[in-house]
Amino acid sequence: MQHGIHFISGLPRAGSTLLAGILRQNPNVHATMSSPVAALFTALLRQMSQENEFALFITEAQREAILAGLFENYYRDIQASKLVFDTNRLWCSKLPALAALFPDAKVIACVRDIHWVLDSLERLVRRNKFEPSKISVSSPAARSTTGWTGCSA
Repeated sequence: MQHGIHFISGLPRAGSTLLAGILRQNPNVHATMSSPVAALFTALLRQMSQENEFALFITEAQREAILAGLFENYYRDIQASKLVFDTNRLWCSKLPALAALFPDAKVIACVRDIHWVLDSLERLVRRNKFEPSKISVSSPAARSTTGWTGCSA
């Protein structure tokens, strides 16, 4: 990527959206709240894994080229003039692949004391009582309970 790419990841409610907003104030930087690239990246990895019967026909070099092509094509119009910060909580789980694809890239991992994360999630759930958030709970049964219930399940 011509101007480079870096990644923002970390805990939910830990400041990644704020960080992206601050970075976005620089006209030479592209940073968003969250992008679909990590989900696409994960889907491509899964389809090129042993889960797919055709995976044995895909070489390591082809896998790398396909994954690099995802970034090149998604950011084609942006990366020609701006430094890209892609934001998604999944990036920390993909560090070996990212390091191989982008050896000069950095990952900013936003962290926050877990008690404050839970408190923030609890406030989010209570504030949006008629619109349960998927960020705080994973099961449909728990979506009507508290953030703590969802996190401790």
